[in-house]
Amino acid sequence: MAKGNVSLFKIAIEILKYSFKCWPSALVIYLVIGLIFGVMSGANVWVMQYAFDGITELAVGARVMQEAIFPLVIFILFIMVQEMIISMYYYYMYMIGARMHGFMCKQVAEKSARLDPILFEDPAVLDDINKASGATHHAFWAGNTIFVTVIFYLPYILVTSIYLFTLNPLLLLVIVLSSAPKILGLVVRTKLYTDLEEKSAPLRRATKFYEDAIVDRQYFKETRLLGVYGFFKEKYLTSVRLLNRETWKADASAATFDLVTEILTALSYFGILYLLFISLQDGLITVGAFAAVLASVNQLSGNMHSLITFHFAEVAENLGKISYLIKLFDLPEVEGQNVAVDWQGDIEFKDVDFTYPNADKASLCNLSLTIKAGETVAIVGENGAGKSTFTKLLMGLYVPSRGEIFVDGKRISGVAPSQLFAGVSAVFQQYQRYQLKLKENVQISDIDVDEEILPVLEQTGVEWESRSYPDGVETVLSREFDGVDLSGGQWQRISIARGLYRRHDLIVLDEPTAAIDPLEESRLYEKFAEISKDKTAVIVTHRLGSAQIADKIVVLDEGKVSEIGTHSELMASGGHYAKMYESQASWYMS
Repeated sequence: MAKGNVSLFKIAIEILKYSFKCWPSALVIYLVIGLIFGVMSGANVWVMQYAFDGITELAVGARVMQEAIFPLVIFILFIMVQEMIISMYYYYMYMIGARMHGFMCKQVAEKSARLDPILFEDPAVLDDINKASGATHHAFWAGNTIFVTVIFYLPYILVTSIYLFTLNPLLLLVIVLSSAPKILGLVVRTKLYTDLEEKSAPLRRATKFYEDAIVDRQYFKETRLLGVYGFFKEKYLTSVRLLNRETWKADASAATFDLVTEILTALSYFGILYLLFISLQDGLITVGAFAAVLASVNQLSGNMHSLITFHFAEVAENLGKISYLIKLFDLPEVEGQNVAVDWQGDIEFKDVDFTYPNADKASLCNLSLTIKAGETVAIVGENGAGKSTFTKLLMGLYVPSRGEIFVDGKRISGVAPSQLFAGVSAVFQQYQRYQLKLKENVQISDIDVDEEILPVLEQTGVEWESRSYPDGVETVLSREFDGVDLSGGQWQRISIARGLYRRHDLIVLDEPTAAIDPLEESRLYEKFAEISKDKTAVIVTHRLGSAQIADKIVVLDEGKVSEIGTHSELMASGGHYAKMYESQASWYMS
């Protein structure tokens, strides 16, 4: 994302747009009530003067009791109506604010899902998304500051200004003196907390990782057994200290400027009293007007204090996060033409290069390869050869830096993801362990398929009738939800079943059998080859014995295709593949 903050005007427009999407009827009612509330608050000084003048005239004998009571009754009724409006105003404000948090979380999740996957390989983008996610709770309240300013404070100040101007134009300085110190403090706070957000986002991400390494179930075996708990604890505490130090520095500076603004505010009161006394001595205002203005100054100061210290402080402290939230929504999404992709056809890589963001070296270089329709292809090579990158390009997750990929003779670049991913399935080495029922863990890959899952469980060796699954396919796979825990091998079988359950013409297995022993892996791959007959299948594996089931083996070396052929052909050539195979064979023969 581009650096720099988004303007307050743009934030207001965007938050207004999303607030309207979230709850249109409530927002309209809220804005109308806020406008009425603002006008009534400004008119309050007129009503107070009317009541005070009545009492003053009663005291000097200029009015009888019956005439003086009427202004008081009007004043009391006005206050009662105003209190009703205030109650309705705050009710709708907090109701919309509560609903908006969940709504904005959903928007961030959906937007993130539509971003180009390659963005998630860039740490800077991950930091930006972290900042944006942290703003979902503050989004409405920051936007609400602008709403409140426009629908309440502007009418309130406008009506109050008209009143003061009719008394004495010089009294307009009352508004300036009441607000200037607070505005100065706001400018300083905005700068302080925007800088804080820039510094704290990477620290928050690091702190979260170290915390997970200490307490999360997926780490606890290594952290306890290898004795690295102390290492991560020290990293965590250091990260927390750095985060707290940056936060404390910003808070301390903000508190210092708050003290300065309070002193300036106190001095401004003397200026206001001086203006009122001069106006009263010159006969420009009545005693009732003096009392009304003096009372309204407290109200005005309180309102300006609320606007700047609370409402604008919300913006000042979270403007950085909210800027990233708006910029996240502005990021271009992965779009394309709504055309079908026939994965039953041939797949061709033509002069393809690919380089990860901020990388100095290309992961794939000048790669050309054809995968025939219905062919089972094994991709092998040493670590870092570009195998996983190849599969991500194959499935359309990433776009080549140079070159083109064709499916059935048609370029897939520029095709909408919804069309591109239809008919494609995959099982990755880093598979997910969903804390759901067994059947849900499988069916989640294609919720539109209404087929029995038992055949695919049997094909992948998931023993759903064993003691490991006390409730059969209804067994919850999480001890945290009163279910069961599984071994790594059991989870891998489920992940493979999930990939096979999805309707597909192309399926990619990116080293999904690391936790399964070699004999069981060979049996599983043989079963997989049988299941995938007449469908295009790509297997990425580091165990070359399993690669023999493929119709064709592609050997990658430093991002390039070094060899292609069957197992027998590659062994006969005595090249890189043969050396890797013989090296692995020695592990089992020694």
